[in-house]
Amino acid sequence: MRFLLLTVLLTLLGMALRRMTLLRQCGCFAPAHRLYRRIAWAVGLTVYAAMAVQESILLLCGLLTWQTGLPLHLCSMMGLLTLPMLVTENRLLWHVCLYVGMPGALMAVLFPSVLATPWPEATALAFHTMHCLVFLAPLLPLGLGRRPAPQGALHAGGILLLMGLCVMGVNAVLGSNYLFLGGPVPGTPLEAMARHGLTVYRLMLAGLCLLLLTAEGGLAAALFRRARTPW
Repeated sequence: MRFLLLTVLLTLLGMALRRMTLLRQCGCFAPAHRLYRRIAWAVGLTVYAAMAVQESILLLCGLLTWQTGLPLHLCSMMGLLTLPMLVTENRLLWHVCLYVGMPGALMAVLFPSVLATPWPEATALAFHTMHCLVFLAPLLPLGLGRRPAPQGALHAGGILLLMGLCVMGVNAVLGSNYLFLGGPVPGTPLEAMARHGLTVYRLMLAGLCLLLLTAEGGLAAALFRRARTPW
């Protein structure tokens, strides 16, 4: 289901991006921006709705606790940022969602970790809708001719580090495992990194994030070297 949903949403996003690009090429910048705003609100509110459905299901099942219900996993934090990022067109928020949110959401789609509830279909649909949109939303500004700055990966890495330190403190107080800093998700490649203890696991996780952000910054520099409208 998740791959079908991702394909459908990606197709719709591609059509929207092409429409905005054609409008800009015709000099119709105001209509292109209006289309962007409508899609931005639709995407952002849908993410919030999907998050609300997940929280409601947890509440009905008695699974909504301080250890499971706070929006402190990476994709939950990126989900909260999606609407402000799109509507305000803030450069820093865009870089964070692009360089940090996209790869995190893709990992969640490929290796989902969904809590077992009496309504598995609704839970899975809300889970995958949120993560697919968090993955795709940062691509929307490209339709306005925006281009990411390679150094934005460095800024996003700094924000991720601050998030990680704050979440480590929350985990220590609540005994939770937000951001999976206390251990990997079963059935994911992260399990291989935890075989040598928690400290090694966390160091390898930080190194993996650094490597990924470096690669993303280099990819952005290669793809958008000749971009006329960096953002």
